[in-house]
Amino acid sequence: MSSPSKRLRKHSQNEFISLMISSKRLPSSSSSYNQITELNLSNLQLIKIDSFPFEYLPKLISLDLSYNQLISINFDWSKSHENFIEILNISHNKLETLLFLKDFKYLKTLNVTENLFGNIEKFLLLYLCPTIEHLIDSNYDQIDDNQLKLDQWLQLIETKIDRLWSLSYYDKYKQESINDKNNYIVKTLLDDFHHAMIKIFEKHSNFSQIHLSPLGNYLIGKKINELCQSLPKKNQSKKSFKTHLTDDFNDLKMNTKIYFEPIKFLRCHQTSDNDLTTISVRMCAFEPNTSNSILASCGGQKICFINCDTCEVTHLYEVSSLRSTVTPIGRKIKDKNDKINAEFFSCLCWIEIPQENENLKVLAVGATNGHIYLLSHQWKIMFGHIELPNSSISCLTWHSTDPSTLVIGSYHSVRYINIQSYIDRLLSFIRKKTSSTAQFDYVESAMFINKISSTYVYNFDNGDDTILHITDLLFYSLSKTNILLLVGTTSGLFIIKNQTPIQLKFPKSICTSGEYIESIRLIDNQTHLIAINILGFDQIYCFDLEQSLLNQQLHIILTLPNPYRQIPTKMAICLINNENDHTSTTMSFECIIGSDHGSFFYHQIRMNSINKKLKKPTFDNKRYEISWPQIRNSTIPSLLSASLNDNYLCLTTNNNLICIYKRK
Repeated sequence: MSSPSKRLRKHSQNEFISLMISSKRLPSSSSSYNQITELNLSNLQLIKIDSFPFEYLPKLISLDLSYNQLISINFDWSKSHENFIEILNISHNKLETLLFLKDFKYLKTLNVTENLFGNIEKFLLLYLCPTIEHLIDSNYDQIDDNQLKLDQWLQLIETKIDRLWSLSYYDKYKQESINDKNNYIVKTLLDDFHHAMIKIFEKHSNFSQIHLSPLGNYLIGKKINELCQSLPKKNQSKKSFKTHLTDDFNDLKMNTKIYFEPIKFLRCHQTSDNDLTTISVRMCAFEPNTSNSILASCGGQKICFINCDTCEVTHLYEVSSLRSTVTPIGRKIKDKNDKINAEFFSCLCWIEIPQENENLKVLAVGATNGHIYLLSHQWKIMFGHIELPNSSISCLTWHSTDPSTLVIGSYHSVRYINIQSYIDRLLSFIRKKTSSTAQFDYVESAMFINKISSTYVYNFDNGDDTILHITDLLFYSLSKTNILLLVGTTSGLFIIKNQTPIQLKFPKSICTSGEYIESIRLIDNQTHLIAINILGFDQIYCFDLEQSLLNQQLHIILTLPNPYRQIPTKMAICLINNENDHTSTTMSFECIIGSDHGSFFYHQIRMNSINKKLKKPTFDNKRYEISWPQIRNSTIPSLLSASLNDNYLCLTTNNNLICIYKRK
């Protein structure tokens, strides 16, 4: 038999079928073609495919072209007739692009092992064929890794690329498309825009070779055509940047407040008027589930409650006797410039205690000397003081279903402690008092300064000699009986499940050197969406916790731009409720994160939900430069935390500032 590769170069579809019959890959009877669902054309020494007789194989869903010598497949090889291929194996060939899959509308599983195309082709394929569920490369399903890169690609298109077009090219193209009869200027303009897009993409390491990708250039060309076709018709007003986005996202922009204006800079944690820049306000958080915009903040030796409506401090607690209970290891050399008291309040969290008339809100605040204080803003009292010897509190949270359990992160350990006796004490006090002005001094309650025992203690180890510290905690309920604790550390993300710490690995596509997790935030419980930000990374990662638990690897479905920081920052997440649309299938949320350089980033994301699975994210990203008040030194402050509610945004800094912003 003559070489199949030569006969493929100028063959008709009938000749192709004859070839498959002669190689005994198809039955000789043409009446049997209609029933074929699987076809194996491997090891036929095929070099090139110009077309394929899909019309003769209407039920074909699985095609194997592996172990050939394929160097190219015509981009339009299936254009003449729709195909229904769900499984395609093109492994062990010499293909350089996947553009030939542009008409595959039903493809679910693709094996691309051992070919010549790069990673760019593989992740862009998910945009070309959104039905793909499994992308096999070197016998490993890489769809999660490539989906992450695709999200980054789409985000650049929907933010920087659309802005570039609207600000620099839109007006020129609109004018020249009318005046330039020979289209020479228009072509030059679009070529320039194409190169400008390439430069934007190639600033990112994942897209550094995008100009070499046929599929990448094809999709860039499609994007340019979409922008050109979006010009308004006659008698229509000029199309602004936002009209280049989807209609759904434009509706979101119109119905949701997304801009902020500064209304107050507060300094309330300093020890004196002469000490304005050395105190760091470590954390802030709004009182939950209330129309009162009460903000709690902690830093230095003070805890403040601030009413953001009036921008005034309603109550302030100072513990000037913060002393370390940690036993020094080794000999400490005295520094004459060292402060007498270097301990400070480091973290806080709110909890709601169910009551008949109104839920009682309690604030827990932790300090670096291992002490925890319990406060009630409503009753203006500090009613509890807990001491954990040899500890430094880095983070706190309350058990999601048991308000009597406080969970504490300290060094490399997580502790569960029962504080029911303190809650009972507060409830007893409330029953005895009829006025919120009743005086009550926590110092007089020395008998309640407890070295309270822990009900559970979990120690974390990263498996090598490096030091691991707990950085953040988050409870998550998969069900009423399946409650997980997510633990952020300086060496990655862990979960406590069935009283056993388990580490969730990052995808291989993410550089895993130094997984210093700064904060963990719940986005949406129904879709199992969690956000984390990592020190030194330029992305905020949003992952599906339920899917991540299946193979103990983060199933990342969305990324957000993340400013570079040298100091850990706690981000804020706020879910946007579609109160007027109970049938809505969209999930929207906001994310705020600060930087070292006097600015913060605002993200608004909208994602369509199909069977509780999130699809098609749209973004709005905005950077806010902060106009700082006059400070004594020239160093721009770093933002340490953010808190967000329906009316206000509050930021804290490392130079004793609380920045209050109001939604416009």
